[in-house]
Amino acid sequence: MLDFLPFGRKKPSPPSDPLGSLKAATTWLLELPMGDTFSAHEKIVAALNEFNEKAAPLGKERLQVLMHLDEGAQELQHALTQQYLRNPRMSRQIESRLWNEVFSFHWQMARGYHMFVMAYVGNPNGSDIRHDIPLITARALRHFAQQAKWRYFRYETIGAKLWKHVHNLYRLSEYEEFERKPLLLYPLCPRRTTCAEEYLQLLSLDVLNTNSLFPKQIEMADLWLDTWADTLKLERDYDPQRHVFCVNLGEDKGPWRARKLFTADGMSRCWGTDALMERVAQAKVALQQGETPARLGLGEDCRLPSCLELIERITRQWSSTGEGRVRRSQERVARVKMIDVAKDFLEICALVKQDNEALSPRQKEAEQKVRISYEEMLDMRLYGFVTQRTQDKLQRAGQEKPVEQAQQVAHHERWLMENESSGGFGATVDSVDNDWVRLGKLVGLKPERSHNWVVGVIRRLALLESGQRNVGIEILAKAPVTVALKASKPRHSGYTVDGIDAVDIVLPVSALYLPPAGEDKRGVSLIMDSVEYAPGRHFELSARSRNYSIALGRVIEKGDNWLRTSFEILQKK
Repeated sequence: MLDFLPFGRKKPSPPSDPLGSLKAATTWLLELPMGDTFSAHEKIVAALNEFNEKAAPLGKERLQVLMHLDEGAQELQHALTQQYLRNPRMSRQIESRLWNEVFSFHWQMARGYHMFVMAYVGNPNGSDIRHDIPLITARALRHFAQQAKWRYFRYETIGAKLWKHVHNLYRLSEYEEFERKPLLLYPLCPRRTTCAEEYLQLLSLDVLNTNSLFPKQIEMADLWLDTWADTLKLERDYDPQRHVFCVNLGEDKGPWRARKLFTADGMSRCWGTDALMERVAQAKVALQQGETPARLGLGEDCRLPSCLELIERITRQWSSTGEGRVRRSQERVARVKMIDVAKDFLEICALVKQDNEALSPRQKEAEQKVRISYEEMLDMRLYGFVTQRTQDKLQRAGQEKPVEQAQQVAHHERWLMENESSGGFGATVDSVDNDWVRLGKLVGLKPERSHNWVVGVIRRLALLESGQRNVGIEILAKAPVTVALKASKPRHSGYTVDGIDAVDIVLPVSALYLPPAGEDKRGVSLIMDSVEYAPGRHFELSARSRNYSIALGRVIEKGDNWLRTSFEILQKK
């Protein structure tokens, strides 16, 4: 009689297992906090872990739940991946959370699909998922490949277990004769793929893993391989005239560049790259002729001219001759010594300046005239003159400055160098204490018993099993010179302090002058803070008692917060 009252009946309890059926999984996905991408993704990974840990029959209905979770998480995966790639300067803590979250998803998905594949292999005749085996094999290969790619992002090596898994999955596709069967991998993805293409995509990306590409470059190459992998074909019989790379399905390692004397066995598979090189060349020509990267399927991150440079680079790695591919141009010599390392750009400039020739009295006097503080500028704007209080403050600061400078210059790290060549150094550093070490980072270097600082850039990174990082550094200049750049102003206010315009004052900035060395055909250049650069911008350059009017030229290369640019001397003063 009281049944119509809300408290007169119990509310239906939520299902104890949200992944117990396809219907429950669909409802559970719709209730996730999609406004919080990370939290929603975190819940999916946790649910996948419980799903894989649960001892339950691996039948058709359970497979549908796993596939539905995979499909439902695609947008979240894409969002977190873009967040990771577009924030290269994120803190170590945030980077670790994002990396582990995305990697864990691929690990759990590959684990789940692999369980179903193994259950089918154990009882192929009594399995009710036989029809789905080609698709789940291709998806398993994709998730294992994604694990490998995310390890490349951190310059880690691929474990033997992963290679064994992907080799065995491909062998299964060959045995069941569906390795070249076209498959729609995901409902919202119109492009069809095959198990052979997924496998070759991983192998081709591993060829590019030279520990010298940025994560965004690795991601672009992986995107391009989505449409380029169909040009590749694995074959059992090795042909030295056509084949460039080989892999052994019975080993726990990746592909290698085939040699003329290589003898293939029953477990070897080889492939050539002529058709791939033709497809890459077509994309390159189209870009040079003005075609947009989007219409070529190269993605929105493909921006000229850096995109063309990446295409050139991967072409060298994949080409049949291998001419010009990434490798050491000088022989390394094992040599253990201590090396001082400076990481801050202004600190590098200060250290290099100490090594430069002693300043002449005239230059010291000239530099003293152009020094002006923010306090002086503020006084000029407020009062039209510099107050006595500001002058006393600057005088006291000037007396303390030498001590402060000495303390700042002394602040740098010390590494153990393991080898060197005429063009760089190799060292092993602790990855936790040196979390600032990243590809493309500009550094100042001074080996023990050396008389001066040199300027280099980190070109290679590799994470070792010990948790340490192997770092390869290329020397950009063995005799750099610190210079002062002062931007030219189009107008003057009439108010000056020691000959310096007091309105819209442009303070000098430090830069590094790099003379040409050896076979370097780029000529003289400057390394400067990237925020100060604009093509054609005019500066007054001061160095070693000499002054020049210069105009900045093209960007030669770019780092995280620095760039190297050419310049033209307009006038010597």
